[in-house]
Amino acid sequence: MTDPATAHARMVDQLVASGELRTGPWIRAFRTIPRHVFLPRLFWPTPTGDWAAVDADDPEWIDRVYAVTSIVTQLDNDPNAWAEARRASRPGMPTSSSSDPGLMATMLEALDIHDGHSVLEIGTGTGYNAALLAERLGDSLVTSIEVDPVLADQAHATLAAVGRAPSIVTGDGRDGVPDRAPYDRIIATVSAPTVPAAWIQQTRPGGLILLNLYAELGGGALALLTAGDGRAEGKFLANYGAFMPTRDAQPDRTTQERFTVALRDPAGERGQVDVAANALDDLDFAMFAALLVPATGWLRFMPDGEPTQLWLLAEDAWAMIDTNGATEEHGPRHLAGELADAHRTWRELGSPSRDRLGMTITRGGQRLWLDGPDRAIDTGRYQLRQGMT
Repeated sequence: MTDPATAHARMVDQLVASGELRTGPWIRAFRTIPRHVFLPRLFWPTPTGDWAAVDADDPEWIDRVYAVTSIVTQLDNDPNAWAEARRASRPGMPTSSSSDPGLMATMLEALDIHDGHSVLEIGTGTGYNAALLAERLGDSLVTSIEVDPVLADQAHATLAAVGRAPSIVTGDGRDGVPDRAPYDRIIATVSAPTVPAAWIQQTRPGGLILLNLYAELGGGALALLTAGDGRAEGKFLANYGAFMPTRDAQPDRTTQERFTVALRDPAGERGQVDVAANALDDLDFAMFAALLVPATGWLRFMPDGEPTQLWLLAEDAWAMIDTNGATEEHGPRHLAGELADAHRTWRELGSPSRDRLGMTITRGGQRLWLDGPDRAIDTGRYQLRQGMT
C-alpha cells in the first residue's frame, strides 16, 4: 500500500501544478488536512457499472483516496449499502460523496476568503471541506450544515480526529443557519436549483455566495454571486463543477428509468432540427442549455450498427436526435425544438464561453445576461427557473 503521507503530498503537488491551488493559505491548509482520515471507506465504480466497497484493508485504498476525483461515500441513502457491497459489488444511486479536490480548491480560491471572514458551508458530507475552511480561518468562523444526521455525527467525530472543531449543524441547508449569521461567504457543496432567500438574507451586503446551479441537463454551472438589497447577482466561473443535488431537487425517476420507459412507447413524431447529437459535448453550450431547458435529463444511446443518438428525457416527454439532426419525439413538450432554440440563441450571441454569462436572482425570477447585467439575454419563449425560494 502507498504511504499516506506520500500520496497526500503528491495530490497537493498535482493541484498546485494544475493551478487549481494558487495561494499560500490554501496550499498550507491542503497540506495540513489529510483526506484519507475522512474516507475510511468508500464506493468505487466497477467495469460493469456496479459499486465495490473499499476500505483501509484494501491495497488500493490510499491511491483511490488521493486520486483527484470525487469519491462516492453513500448509496441510496442506505446505511447497509457498504456492507452489502463488501460481500459483492452492487448497483446503486450515489447520495453522498467527497468532492473532487481540484473542484474544492477552485471554489475555495474563487471565494476570495480573507482572515476574519465567517463562512457557511451547505452540505458537510464527510467534513473534509469544513476541515480545510477551519484550518484556513479557525474553527469559530466556520459553520457547516448537513441534512443527514448520521453524516453530520460522523463528520463531527472525524473533524475532532484532525484537531478541528467548526460548528456542525444538522438541518435543511436551504434554511441556512440564522443563529450564526451574518456570513461573509456561503459555499454550497451540494447542487441547488436556485438560491434560497435564506442564503441571501444571511450574507452580509457585498458578501459572496458560490454554488452549483442544479439542472437535470447538467452543464456544471458554478455561479459566484454577490448578495445585497435582497438579491444576488454575478457571473459563472470558467470551470465546470457538479455536486449531488439537494434531496428536494432530485427527480422522481432517474434519466435511465425514463429511458427504459421511452423505449416501450409507441413511435413518436418525426422531424428535423438544426442541432446534432453531439451538441452537448461543448460544455459551454451544455451549461447555457441547462439554464434554459428545464426538468430534462439526457443520455447517449448507440443502437447496434447505427450512429449515436442523443436522447432528451423529461417526466412526460422524450426526444431522440441523431447525428444529422433527424428527430423522433413523444409527449406534450417539443424537447428537440427546445434544445435547438437554445443552441440557436447561443450561436447568435457568438457562442460565448460560460464565464461571460451571468445572472441576477430576485424573488421575481432569474435573469440571464452576457458580460454584464445591462446586456440581458432574450430567452424568448423560455421561462427561466423561479427566483429565490
